[in-house]
Amino acid sequence: MDVEVQTVGNPMVLLPEIRRTMREIAIDAPVQCQIILQGQFRESYELRLLLARLGAFFGGLAAMLVALGLYETLAYRVNRRGMEIGLRMALGAARGQVLWMVFRESLAMVAGALMVGLPAAWAGSKLMATMLYGLSPRDPISLGMAAGGVLTVSLAATLIPARRAANVQPMRALRSE
Repeated sequence: MDVEVQTVGNPMVLLPEIRRTMREIAIDAPVQCQIILQGQFRESYELRLLLARLGAFFGGLAAMLVALGLYETLAYRVNRRGMEIGLRMALGAARGQVLWMVFRESLAMVAGALMVGLPAAWAGSKLMATMLYGLSPRDPISLGMAAGGVLTVSLAATLIPARRAANVQPMRALRSE
């Protein structure tokens, strides 16, 4: 037998009175478990909330690692191509052209990654279906937002190496080699 009692204020204060009333109603019925509905609700969603928070944390960590990896790759490539960039600028290339050259390389890498990643996410989405609430496993808006997030992170990671490449002094770059 389950009995629910609606109270105003702290329900634990009324617990002795509820037990006494239950004994009056049914002397031989044991009062086994006293659960506050709010606590039961919290217990039922604690694991899901923990998983959501862990997912958000690890998603942010993954985005940071992607940004750092792309930044390091582009910074290395810009550094290795310092003489070429200096020569281009000495021959009349504008800063905007150098910026676009670095951004174009970054966009090519990201496009290749998205061409592999989006179909893989589409194929593996059925495995995650049990963890989704209110979404279909192949929600195009979510996939589009993920692709937009990857693009945003990659453009932010490209900004520093691109600016560094555009600020190369042609004479200094030509003398360094």
